[in-house]
Amino acid sequence: MIWVGLPAYNEAGGIEDLLLNIKKSLERRALEYKIVVYNDGSSDATVAKILSLREHGIEVYLIEGKVNKGLGYALSHLLEYCINISSLEDAIVIMDADNTHNPEHIYHMFDYLKDGFDLVIASRYTPYSRIRGVNPCRQFLSFAASLIFKLIFPIKGVWDYSCSYRAYTAKILRMAKEIYQDKLIEERSFACMSEILIKLRRLDIIACEVPLILRYDRKLGTSKMDVTLTILRSLRLILKLLFLPKLPYKKIKEFKAKYRI
Repeated sequence: MIWVGLPAYNEAGGIEDLLLNIKKSLERRALEYKIVVYNDGSSDATVAKILSLREHGIEVYLIEGKVNKGLGYALSHLLEYCINISSLEDAIVIMDADNTHNPEHIYHMFDYLKDGFDLVIASRYTPYSRIRGVNPCRQFLSFAASLIFKLIFPIKGVWDYSCSYRAYTAKILRMAKEIYQDKLIEERSFACMSEILIKLRRLDIIACEVPLILRYDRKLGTSKMDVTLTILRSLRLILKLLFLPKLPYKKIKEFKAKYRI
């Protein structure tokens, strides 16, 4: 089973097309899936768009957040829901709800998870990745941030530390949740994507990347990311993670045996 999780805030412009494309892509390959949306206090027609798709046979587990609290809060609740409802053999895929991520990448990532990877990232930085509609300055800042994280917290096979389009095994997330408890995601800004990746790194994960075609030119509406704030929070995050107590290797080994990782 593939659980597709979408944190959504005012995504009425693109979420309908995205959900239809997820259905088409995964059903064409006869993959069993469920869609979960965390609505982070949207003030537009996001929820109405989601509910209207029932006539197309798309059932969505909708988690309602009454007030907008940021991506980190939405991601934390979304992952907790998926972790609790999934089986250990399932996959949990997180992607943006604004229709800039292509659902066709899901089955590629799922194949790598079946090969034995714990985490697969749809990356902007492989030779076959392509980006459309993102201004060069923002591209440079994103790359610079990932490079800094790579130098300080290297993960074999990973270059993109901030892209939110990822596939996780349910077992690695369940293990991480048991170890970190309510501190798996503490960051509320977009820097939460780097936070969870680096915290998983401490569990000796096996990770890889697949090429991402990022179609930001298809995004309707303005970006929710405050670039300056995200940079500042990312720098603060680096300092915080550098001083996290080291997890004993024996303890990690015991947890991996428990979850058959």
